[in-house]
Amino acid sequence: MDVLLVDDHPVIHETLRAIVRSVRPEAEFHGQFNLAAGLAQARKLGALGLVLLDLGLPGCSGTEALSRFREEFPDVRVVVISADDDDKSVRGALALGAAGYLPKTMLPLEMAEAIRGILGGATYEPGS
Repeated sequence: MDVLLVDDHPVIHETLRAIVRSVRPEAEFHGQFNLAAGLAQARKLGALGLVLLDLGLPGCSGTEALSRFREEFPDVRVVVISADDDDKSVRGALALGAAGYLPKTMLPLEMAEAIRGILGGATYEPGS
């Protein structure tokens, strides 16, 4: 299974790589640091199992990156990761088709459980 992370912080790449591998050791993890590179990587990979997408990417306004991924890859489960965890941001992302919303303030074990559920078909919302 191919997993693509699009986030502009290298430490998030390392952390999420470890979390994803704890859930799916066989996962092929791919990382990009901006929306254009993330979309290009997704096109190149084809069949993605999961996209982890930061809402705070440089050059993007809020949910623009999510909308672009949902338009181009409607069958791929896209999970938002964000430093913002306010109700408006969470509800907005889920309304646009995100399979989950993972605040960057989550503990790694909580995030692993959320990703496990998402990969099993559930939708994750903080506080639920």
